[in-house]
Amino acid sequence: MDPHQNFMKWGEMARKFLGNDFWGDMLETMPSSGPKADVYHGHDEVLVLIDLPGVEDISQIQLQVEEDTLLVKGRVNPRHTHYQANLQERFYGDFERRIKLGTSVIRKNSSARYRKGVLEVRLLRAGMETDFHTIRIRD
Repeated sequence: MDPHQNFMKWGEMARKFLGNDFWGDMLETMPSSGPKADVYHGHDEVLVLIDLPGVEDISQIQLQVEEDTLLVKGRVNPRHTHYQANLQERFYGDFERRIKLGTSVIRKNSSARYRKGVLEVRLLRAGMETDFHTIRIRD
């Protein structure tokens, strides 16, 4: 049996023993391999800061809001490909990250700005909203 199948089998046994809720809670505490993010709640808005160093073309980044989740998809291209990496902690390549906002938001007057390697997304807080919305990023 290959290592991937072993891991999947172990995961199934652990899920049976610990339950699905355990894994959902654990995944939220584990660091992701994509961009790092902070979520802040203000009186009437939610501010999301996402580290995206090295993005040269912001049109490669897509944002969507669905209920209480911000979906960030895109690509970060490596810049120093002619060097051999001795230490490489920053991520490169395609990514997709779902960020729980902790509250529902509305799409009206949402904004996004990319500056100095950080994507800043501002969303207005609201009641339950069930549709999705794409947000345009400006620099």
